[in-house]
Amino acid sequence: MTNTNKTKTDRTKRSFFKKAAAAIGFVAAANYLGKFIIARSNSIHAINDNSASDVNKQKNAWLQKQFSPMTDNDKKQMLDEILDSHNNNRA
Repeated sequence: MTNTNKTKTDRTKRSFFKKAAAAIGFVAAANYLGKFIIARSNSIHAINDNSASDVNKQKNAWLQKQFSPMTDNDKKQMLDEILDSHNNNRA
């Protein structure tokens, strides 16, 4: 009779350790997944911050530009450069 109690105790311990191992595995997987999601979220925020920074830099660059109307000579020179470039690429 004591032998059956010992077997029953062994099974209970074995069952407990299996459940404990499963719980530890679950916690470890949840921790890893949580870190992965947080890292992904942080990288998206970093991308958005960099994008906003780029937009601000572009706005500042446009605000600092001074526009002057092109003369007819400037227009002709630019058109000639474009046509020359186009003709050189076709040849």
